Amino acid sequence: MADNLLAMLAESVERHADRPALWQPDATGVFSRWTYTDLWRTVVRVGAQLVAAGVQPGDRIGLLAANGVWWPVADFAVMGAGAATVPVYPSAAPGQIRYVLRHSGVRAVIVENVERLQPLLAVEPSELPDVEFVVLIHPTAHDPGTHARALQAVAARWRVYEWPRWLAEAEPPDAAEEWHQRWRGLDRSRLATIVYTSGTTGSPKGAMLTHGNILSNVESVLSAVPLKAADRTLSYLPLSHIFERTAGQFVVLAAGGSIAYSRGIRELSEDFRRMPPDVLTTVPRLLEKMHEQVWAQVLRGPAWKQKLFERALAVGLQTRVRGQPTAKWRMALYDRLVFRKLQQATGGRLRMVVVGGAPLPLHIAEFFTAAGYTVVEGYGMTETSPVISVNRPERPHLGTAGPPVPGVEVRIADDGELWVRGPNVMTGYYQDEDATRQVMTADGWLRTGDIAERDADGCLRITDRKKHVIVLSTGKKVTPAPIEAEILRSPWIDQVMLVGQGRKFVSAVVVPSERALAAVGEAAAAAGGVFGAGKPEAVLAERLLGEVERYTAAFADFERPKRVIVAREPFTVENGMLTPTLKVRASAVAAAYAAEIDRLYESDSFAQDAATGPV
Repeated sequence: MADNLLAMLAESVERHADRPALWQPDATGVFSRWTYTDLWRTVVRVGAQLVAAGVQPGDRIGLLAANGVWWPVADFAVMGAGAATVPVYPSAAPGQIRYVLRHSGVRAVIVENVERLQPLLAVEPSELPDVEFVVLIHPTAHDPGTHARALQAVAARWRVYEWPRWLAEAEPPDAAEEWHQRWRGLDRSRLATIVYTSGTTGSPKGAMLTHGNILSNVESVLSAVPLKAADRTLSYLPLSHIFERTAGQFVVLAAGGSIAYSRGIRELSEDFRRMPPDVLTTVPRLLEKMHEQVWAQVLRGPAWKQKLFERALAVGLQTRVRGQPTAKWRMALYDRLVFRKLQQATGGRLRMVVVGGAPLPLHIAEFFTAAGYTVVEGYGMTETSPVISVNRPERPHLGTAGPPVPGVEVRIADDGELWVRGPNVMTGYYQDEDATRQVMTADGWLRTGDIAERDADGCLRITDRKKHVIVLSTGKKVTPAPIEAEILRSPWIDQVMLVGQGRKFVSAVVVPSERALAAVGEAAAAAGGVFGAGKPEAVLAERLLGEVERYTAAFADFERPKRVIVAREPFTVENGMLTPTLKVRASAVAAAYAAEIDRLYESDSFAQDAATGPV
């Protein structure tokens, strides 16, 4: 067992020296191959340069960049120097970027380009008193004039180093030797990283994770979900989030696999074809969108194709989900005639989809399982490095997050909250003892804040966040997650969030799907329609409320939304209504629609014009 994350990587380099470790795309989508030897040599070079620049053990170093080969290089180089990596979401709001860098007291920032530095240049240097230097991964820009001025502004504040020069120059011998001595002396108790929670509510908190926290999680995950040395993954989730960093970086490199970096969500479909993955780590949102697109395409086809698809799906559910026998030739026939197109769209060799970040709706898990994928849903949180439980590929329990990984204990408190204890649990929140005491017990249990159930097989089912439970003015409590999951089964609804805290009944903020928008008509869409400045079409609002009522019919009356607000725009990372891992940011949605929510509850009348959106 490795003593630290650098030792883990060194072992993989020794075993897989000439095998591919990373695949980096250029602007045209051509992927260059990095072997394990290439990766290690570059890590050593950057690590030595960091030591030469003055980085000391115990320092914190910010990393503000999109996914790419530079990410693991910088991450391992920083940790090898005895410092802690502080990842920052590139898509985060400027204020949040400054907060994380200031609160963590980073000594330096490794940043993708000058444009990413704009949030730092917008404040006085005294607001970031600990920053001494900046490392620019891409020191050039499309607009030389603007770039030169920005670079001048950066250089007037901090020392500036250019990543390409570091890679072109031989590492300083003394600094390289010092770097090697440092990483060899690290043990599992040493701080590896401070990861700030993306947070659906409140300010982010910095979870302190040691080398041992992450290593224990890597070892547990690999024992539960074995990977092959020949496996390739396609990384598109932000590495700033611990789910992708552990499952999509550390686990893959520990297994000797390789990582291809997607150029982004817009190019993801093409990247699937160019660099077909064997394993994909993802959040439910991607699978939900794929499911929606497949059905939209099916419904545009002739009736006989729709019937063929429905029959193939029924046989897939019978055979692969429920385990009922059927003739092998029938499943093979439907795979060739129906499911092959979906499998080709994901590269043609994807065998396992590892899902985390949020609960996966059961119907989505069943759909992809029926189509021939192994769907492995797990559960975790930043504070646990992150994996707490995961389904086993050989026997996944769809609709659950699987049993706890080896070495992790769980228990459910009297109020339904899940508690966790194990070697993967953080040492605490950075510079926030009060917050640490609120979530950690004296005997090492972490209060997750999630409401959970455990079935007869020991698998966890996360029903919602404890703080998301809606308490009505009648005293009844509503758990939104399962209700929202059922509503999202409607092809007319793309996103939803329940509201009603302290009110008499539950309502829903609904984002209609493209199919729903098309139903409004071309004229309405051209005039601004649903996502414009005008009032939503009554016919659309009525249909959306009807869909909500239809899909929530099995719930108790007090749990069923009685009115809907039609969203002005989709929930996105850019407008602040989704976290970088694509979870709905409840506080942001509630704030954006506060006036509409207040008006919705002003009258006890259920008149449709008061229930169908902004007025």
